[in-house]
Amino acid sequence: MTLLFKNLSGSSISARFCRILSPEAVSSDQTRDSVYEVAADMIAEAEHFLMRGDLWEQFFAAAVILDENPVCRIYERKQVQNDIFRMFAHDLWKMHKRVNAVKEMIDTDERFEPLRHMKDFLPRNKAICLRSKHSYDEVLLLASRFASASSPNAMTVALGAFCEKRGIGKFALESAFTWNSISKSLVPVDDIDPQTFNSLIGYESQKAELLANTESFLRGNPSNNVLLFGDSGTGKSSSIRALLNEPGFVGLGLRMIELRHDQFGDIPDILQLIRGRNYRFILFMDDLSFEEFEVGYKHLKALIEGGLERKPDNTVIYATSNRRKIVKEVWKDRATNSDDVHGRDTMEEKQSLADRFGLVISYPSVNKNDYLSIVKAISEEMGLTIEDSEMNTLAMRWELGRAFTGRTARQFVYHMLQQKTRLI
Repeated sequence: MTLLFKNLSGSSISARFCRILSPEAVSSDQTRDSVYEVAADMIAEAEHFLMRGDLWEQFFAAAVILDENPVCRIYERKQVQNDIFRMFAHDLWKMHKRVNAVKEMIDTDERFEPLRHMKDFLPRNKAICLRSKHSYDEVLLLASRFASASSPNAMTVALGAFCEKRGIGKFALESAFTWNSISKSLVPVDDIDPQTFNSLIGYESQKAELLANTESFLRGNPSNNVLLFGDSGTGKSSSIRALLNEPGFVGLGLRMIELRHDQFGDIPDILQLIRGRNYRFILFMDDLSFEEFEVGYKHLKALIEGGLERKPDNTVIYATSNRRKIVKEVWKDRATNSDDVHGRDTMEEKQSLADRFGLVISYPSVNKNDYLSIVKAISEEMGLTIEDSEMNTLAMRWELGRAFTGRTARQFVYHMLQQKTRLI
């Protein structure tokens, strides 16, 4: 298509949109079918992410952002080089002229009359989409600047400003990812958990430690890998997920990648993708634990502290576990008559994984009074109104066989709301 924009042959909607921008084929039946096919996909995605305005311009802007060509990567690192600036500006201008050609074709050809509303699109969907809330306004601004640009230089300046602020590629548009071990790729999380620290009741000192370490990391200052350990349901995982909704953190470059237990062997591939990027990555490992017969923890130990190829400075590991030492120990590890000649060394090795985490934060179960306070706070948040004494009696009855945790409290409130709904 162009000299610098080589990666627009992907399978995304934006990439397929750019492939129809061929002025030699704008009047063919094949192009007509392609335009309708891509338009249908664009409308579906626009509805899902509540996009509004000129979809042609917005999807073109998204295609350029996702392309990750060499010049955009230079902009992301704030290392602008003028030697290829003119070539890049020419390519960008040339592509945008094709966007205008498609829009003009739709305006003048009666076959495309149903698509004319896409220049002033309004979504019917009213749901809130959390995935794109941090980036959509910036993409919309870039699209409007592209549309109003009067020269190649103006377009390039607009794109450069976006790249310096948001970056480039999928990291510019998304903040949370999972890992696909088959395709060896990062997959954006469609619906990010809306959990915030304000809605996490209790554990104030623990949250303060976690926030302080994360903010230091985001600002490029010394920071530690973090292990949150404690009883189930105390808010360990919720605390880490809440970081994505902490005001300003995504703007400072926070990106989070969640890994399953069976994906730890793929960490070198992930580090290769994120090394040198102008973002700050948290590798999130939930419910981290190993049985005594598993040896995967040995590889994880090396990855946390780095081998010959050190862990990138823009990456930390945050993990949660119900075990303080992560790797399960058995009594034979400590037995004096064990078959293991160097039993103490074996025990030390199993304990050493937890030592790789510089910051270890305990999340214990709360006491009865704190549990009832959490119940009351969540009830007020959810609009559940019951007299305090009755609420406390029911909450204590619900807790029998469970534990004094935030999860138990929230499950109780949900149960009471369900009962209340049945009576209406």
